[in-house]
Amino acid sequence: MNGSTSHNFLLIGLPSTGKTSFLAALWYAIQQTQSPTALVLKKLDGDCAYLNRIREAWLALKSVGRNPTDSETFVSMWLRRRESDEEVHLTFPDVSGESFKQQWAMRQLTATYDKCLQEANGGILFIHPDSMKLPLRIQEVDDLAAMIDNGVAEEMTAPSPATPPSTPVPWDIEKAPAQVQLVELLQFMMRRPYFRPPFRLAITVSAWDLVTPSHINPEDLVAQQLPLLKQFLSSHRKSFEVGFYGISAQGGKYEGEDMTALENKMPAQRIEIVGHGVQNNHDITEPILWLMQ
Repeated sequence: MNGSTSHNFLLIGLPSTGKTSFLAALWYAIQQTQSPTALVLKKLDGDCAYLNRIREAWLALKSVGRNPTDSETFVSMWLRRRESDEEVHLTFPDVSGESFKQQWAMRQLTATYDKCLQEANGGILFIHPDSMKLPLRIQEVDDLAAMIDNGVAEEMTAPSPATPPSTPVPWDIEKAPAQVQLVELLQFMMRRPYFRPPFRLAITVSAWDLVTPSHINPEDLVAQQLPLLKQFLSSHRKSFEVGFYGISAQGGKYEGEDMTALENKMPAQRIEIVGHGVQNNHDITEPILWLMQ
């Protein structure tokens, strides 16, 4: 298939969810030949200093760091399908996780992100397993309240020295559950006048090596651990077309036994990916291929 197409894909995610690690691994993978990827680099538009810096840290098994709030990096590259002459122009605005959190907390979009969103025709939404904390159900809250009431009643009947009451902790909007914030980020997108459904979205659980021992697939994991997000996506199928992926861009922790195992692997083989239609478990371009369809 000949010809070229242009795509603008958003990288969406709260702080520390794996966006920069994904870019670092992608920049390495599309240029190496040890483990072929479906997409390969043809040329880069603009300066490669940022990509080279995070790639070198990734190769050295070091943390790639986080994109600061005041730094929005635009990655623009031409890729080619390995099995054909089809070319694709990809633009990834690497917006900081703090900027996404501020959307939730401050109820505002930056003008730069709004422009990126207007031009986007797909996106990768990153979720880290550490953010998957199930909320308490009403029954569980009632049970806890009953236990507290019983405990207070027992303390009132038992002689004991007076203790000062604990100081209540004020609610912090930035500490709201991750799934609540993510649903709101998606609703921000839907409310924009230029939003064109269905918007294709690759839901990506990063640090998949932390999940692998549970033998669960990414979609079921999201359904179990982030039920609000899963229900939102299921009830808005006309707005979002989704695929679920698990990606370990690092391959494991940079410490202990994981570190030793990673040092003995070829860099491209450290990447692990599972999910929607994946053919090559080491090909980090698989979600991009799906978004391009």
